[in-house]
Amino acid sequence: MLAGLTLLPAARADEPPKADKPARDGWEGAIGLVLRHGPTYAGATEHRSRVVPGLFLRYGRFSVTTTSGFASRSSTDESTRGGLAAELVQRDDFRVSLSFRFAGGRDPGSDAALAGLDKRRSTLRGRLGVARTLGGGWQVRAGWNPDLLNRDGGSYVDAGLGYGWALTPTVRANANVGATWADARHLQSYFGITEAESQRSGHPVYRPGSGLRDVGASVGLRTDFGPHWVGFTNLGVSRLIGPAADSPLTRRAANWSLGAGLAWRF
Repeated sequence: MLAGLTLLPAARADEPPKADKPARDGWEGAIGLVLRHGPTYAGATEHRSRVVPGLFLRYGRFSVTTTSGFASRSSTDESTRGGLAAELVQRDDFRVSLSFRFAGGRDPGSDAALAGLDKRRSTLRGRLGVARTLGGGWQVRAGWNPDLLNRDGGSYVDAGLGYGWALTPTVRANANVGATWADARHLQSYFGITEAESQRSGHPVYRPGSGLRDVGASVGLRTDFGPHWVGFTNLGVSRLIGPAADSPLTRRAANWSLGAGLAWRF
């Protein structure tokens, strides 16, 4: 839920935390590998690990990222969510962004608890996001995330508060807390069970309404290894609440995820 695998700029340890300024012009980028470990689906008891390549490119207001959580600046940056992004408003203390990303669906074969359920198709999801820097390293943000292809993905709204600070001249930390609200269509697709699915899977019929989906928190570290190489890690915890927590598919409401990576910036 919370972006945390970040490649943040270096800062002096004796300086007060500052918000990252958006790139006004010119190219920047990063390439590397990211290791992820987390639940097979939201509410699962089983976890899995995988390594994915990461590529980030930015020119002025526009950026493209192949995987979420991989960028060359702050975790509050829209580009860290993955996909194609454009910053519509760029100010030191306020940003408005529009982004588009490929959102994976759900494969019933990925976990035994999903056996008998319908497959959820991948889709194109948009995000209209706003972020406000409060000063002293603090930032608030929110975003609306609709399913642009109308593939039963529904819509959800995320909101969060983040803080970043320098531990040493080459090590920077960030912490985030947030929550997500989802409409009934989204919750039905990923936490609901239809009559037909109930007959095949043995789960009781469940039709959730709209409501808060989850709350979570994350902490991350970034270390510079010279002018180009950087390592990063992130630990996140989340808890399903409301209609999502009440779903028969939710075997573990509270869960955790871990990510780490190494990248070369240019």
